[in-house]
Amino acid sequence: MKKNIIVCLALILCVSSYLHARTLSPTFSIRYEDFVNSTAPSAAIGLKLDIDGDRYTGFQVNSDGTDTRLLMGWNWGVIGVGTMNIPVDGEDPTILPHYTFGVGYEILDGLTTTFEYCMTPDATDAQIVANPNADTRLRLALSVSF
Repeated sequence: MKKNIIVCLALILCVSSYLHARTLSPTFSIRYEDFVNSTAPSAAIGLKLDIDGDRYTGFQVNSDGTDTRLLMGWNWGVIGVGTMNIPVDGEDPTILPHYTFGVGYEILDGLTTTFEYCMTPDATDAQIVANPNADTRLRLALSVSF
């Protein structure tokens, strides 16, 4: 019994020291979802975990909750894997896979701009009409990490 408690405490100590050595910061982003066709901004919030200065991971969700994704980045590249929740009139919302990949540049410490190619490959025409963000598009974002 005492051995299990000691092992659990040691494991908790190791995990907490590992997380303490990393930088976990909240992020706020202003996005132009389809900046080629529209300049209407949207917002997103998330968390970013700095792994070693060059690599990071995290997640983001947009302000209306329809676009949720996990982020993985290395130096200037970023990949996002997530879901797009698309409500269609008279039907239950459909959850589709959503992918992004692009580049990012840190302008100042904590201020980053990203340019991404976004796609939801399984979206039908009716779902794209219900949520234009389900269409293939180019996204431009300005993110602040606190």
